[in-house]
Amino acid sequence: MENCGRKVTFEKAPSRVYLGFQSAAEIFFGLGLGDRAIAQIKPMDTPLPDQVADFDRVPDQSPDAYVPVGKEEMFGLRPDMLFAYVNSEYGGPDQLAPGLATVDELQSIGAQVYALVCPDDNPVQTAFTYRAIADLGVIFDVEDKATAVIDGMKARVAEVQKRVAGREPVPVFYYYGGEGPIMTGTRDAFVNEVIGLAGGVNVFGDVSGGRRGFLNVSQEQVAAENPAAFLIGASPNSDQDVAAKTDYLYRVFPEMQAGKDKRFALTYDTANTPGWRFVDVVEDLARTLHPDAFGPEATSPTTPSGEK
Repeated sequence: MENCGRKVTFEKAPSRVYLGFQSAAEIFFGLGLGDRAIAQIKPMDTPLPDQVADFDRVPDQSPDAYVPVGKEEMFGLRPDMLFAYVNSEYGGPDQLAPGLATVDELQSIGAQVYALVCPDDNPVQTAFTYRAIADLGVIFDVEDKATAVIDGMKARVAEVQKRVAGREPVPVFYYYGGEGPIMTGTRDAFVNEVIGLAGGVNVFGDVSGGRRGFLNVSQEQVAAENPAAFLIGASPNSDQDVAAKTDYLYRVFPEMQAGKDKRFALTYDTANTPGWRFVDVVEDLARTLHPDAFGPEATSPTTPSGEK
């Protein structure tokens, strides 16, 4: 098969896999492949309940949540596959730390490299999740499981789409962090598609730029957009982080519609990427933007309540 413009060939299913950023690890564990993992990048978020055993069993050998071990340590682990999130995890111009093993170096020890997101993938899309799951299904001979997972994810997204169809898209500002400049996501960011699937419109979705679609903007630029809701990137493991970011937005933008209504939903790094959790954010954001479309009293936007 092809991955990131390279031909990736497996004579048999890998049995010694090093897992990249947590989004990649969650896909791997979700497909029931945990017994084939030998190490992983240090996870940053609390594992999903049904994946706790895998995360506990597989050593988290890495300097931090974004960088794998260096080349010599990687070679010592004797992997036959690196399932990476992005190319910054396997050397080259985008690497986040010096001394990482490159694709050629990994191939020299018999390890194939498969990445969830490729260097030229722009914009970053939800479809990359389905692509990776389908490919892993082929590589590890779990195609039926992979198909079922993909169908389940697509069905959940389709249900949200059905509920929000016909409703006016709600202007949303995605707040990743910072106080001036402020970091947000453009049309090239993964979050841009997530907002659209949830029945919103990214207020900075008409511009591009920045690494993987992230861009710094001023407070004045945000205020000029007057979004009706915030999508806040905050750690799900830290109530303090959530409180600090919501307090900042409400304090700095008190006259903004989103600030007046205290209307926000949350996302976080593990969910704000192609992976196992993005559908959770789509569903949660949709309920925030269109609460009348959910629950037993939900009605069609074109059908008055009580009519058939």
